[in-house]
Amino acid sequence: MNHGLIISLLFVSVATVTIHAQVAGADSAACNAQFAESLVEQQVAESKSMVEPVKRIKILIRSAEFLWKLDQPQARIYFAEAWKMADDRFKEFGFEEKNVADERVTVSLPDQRMEVIRAIAKHDAEWAKKLSEQMLADLEKAKGEKKPFDDGREEGELLSLAAESSKTNPEFSRYLFRRVMKRPLTSHWFFTFHRLAGGDKSFADSIYVETLRNYRNESPRRLLYLSAYPFANERIFGYEKFNLGMSRPDNMQSSPALERQFLETFFARIAAFAASEEEMNRPAEKYGQPEAVYMTAALREIEPSVIQRHPDLLYRFGVAQSQAVSLLNDAMRKSLDTNDKRNSDLGGSFQDRLDAVKKAESEGKLTDWMIVQLVTWNKRTEAQFAEIEPFLDKVKEEKPRRDLINFFWFLRAKLAVDEKRWEDAEKFGQKVPEIEHRVLIMFDIAAIQAKGDQDTAALFETLNRVSKLARTLDNSVAKAQILLGTANMYEKVNHSIALDELAESIRVTNTLKDPDIFTSHVSRRIIGKHFTSMSSFSTPGYDLEKTFQDLSKKDFDMSLAHARSLGDKYFRTLAVIAVANNCAKNAPPKPRVKKL
Repeated sequence: MNHGLIISLLFVSVATVTIHAQVAGADSAACNAQFAESLVEQQVAESKSMVEPVKRIKILIRSAEFLWKLDQPQARIYFAEAWKMADDRFKEFGFEEKNVADERVTVSLPDQRMEVIRAIAKHDAEWAKKLSEQMLADLEKAKGEKKPFDDGREEGELLSLAAESSKTNPEFSRYLFRRVMKRPLTSHWFFTFHRLAGGDKSFADSIYVETLRNYRNESPRRLLYLSAYPFANERIFGYEKFNLGMSRPDNMQSSPALERQFLETFFARIAAFAASEEEMNRPAEKYGQPEAVYMTAALREIEPSVIQRHPDLLYRFGVAQSQAVSLLNDAMRKSLDTNDKRNSDLGGSFQDRLDAVKKAESEGKLTDWMIVQLVTWNKRTEAQFAEIEPFLDKVKEEKPRRDLINFFWFLRAKLAVDEKRWEDAEKFGQKVPEIEHRVLIMFDIAAIQAKGDQDTAALFETLNRVSKLARTLDNSVAKAQILLGTANMYEKVNHSIALDELAESIRVTNTLKDPDIFTSHVSRRIIGKHFTSMSSFSTPGYDLEKTFQDLSKKDFDMSLAHARSLGDKYFRTLAVIAVANNCAKNAPPKPRVKKL
């Protein structure tokens, strides 16, 4: 049997703790705009000796954001320098990535150009537009030189920025959407509408109508990237439905009007395709199937919606179906059958999967990967976790078995936290051997406790336990981050202890060699001979800049002293700027000097 590398991604979010503190400035004469500005200028000057461009770019961005109100001309100089460095780096290296999981898996690194554009867009949309145009112009020049995985990444980044800006600057957002519409339709639009719907549904609907009209002549395969939004589906219709998936926002509902517009557009596109000899003879896209396969597979899934909600379109549906089926040959039909089987396996219910595992076990065909999938695929209920538990010991490879069992108890404890079953959360959490992952469970509990202002004693007790457990760890990035997170949350209940936790986090950080304490996720990997399952847990409480900014609202002097005690120049610079931010928020801008 020819085994390929199988990667399963599971994202588990940890709630962010909201921290309330007093406004800065009252307790320190040094906390004023002039001193804060000199602090930042000093940090920028010191950072010039840094050889790592990515670090220098981030410092320039933070400095420019800080100075925008106080000294806009200087802020623009910093932004311009950051853009040049980011653009030069991209021209040299292109899209960058790094290896994880013993180099068997790679992850993409942020495009520094977009980091700069995103920061500038908050202050000067026109400048951000010009830089976006420059980026797309460079994309046109480099056509055909990128890896397949990187195809459409620029468009995807701009669509993300457009969605982010929809509330704060809808004009800029609409501009970006329309600019990307001049490019080929990519799968990034699928994710965009799900994100956009979580904010302003009416704005999202208006962009969708415009997008559908703009891309009405795209290939049927690509047109299906726009099929999920009108129906409030988590996946697109058809052959590639399990290649794209995203949880829909709570307020996202189907729209009969938009459903009809999509259906009519799709039927018309099939008719145009079937009437064009040139299109019928055109080769399939690289790594893709012939268009008739996509049309036929999608129509099979669309039919129930037409029957139930749009019966007046049944005749047009029948015509489109006949046209698509008439284009199939034997090879295409075989491909459809294979895909139907694959989709059936992937789309089955938990009970279907459990039955398949039991059947495979009875036939002596049970694989480790089948059990891994049973644990990691989608969310599980407590009753389902109980049914899975007996299969954990049946994983044959020792290390994957151990890692899967640990992950199983983590997920089960996480569910108990979400459902506020505290006793179960404690019991299951004790079965998770990795302390940093056990701490994540406790952080989850603390986050829920921190949302209210009533039971601060319970929050204080939870944080004490987290801190005590974290301090038993060997010095590591995980330990430094955990202590940083407890410092952030302690601020809600005890400022002095928060500063102590911050000091301990800095002490640990200073013992490490080139630590990446800005990592915002803790990874979980289950690696077998023929598969790799990767999971990533967000850790919003570990943000260095936010922690320093929050704590300095009450105590500028001590926070600044702690920031300056960071041994790493990069961390020190960002921490000092974060502290300085509180002293400059209410400062009046410098008067502009007229040029003679």
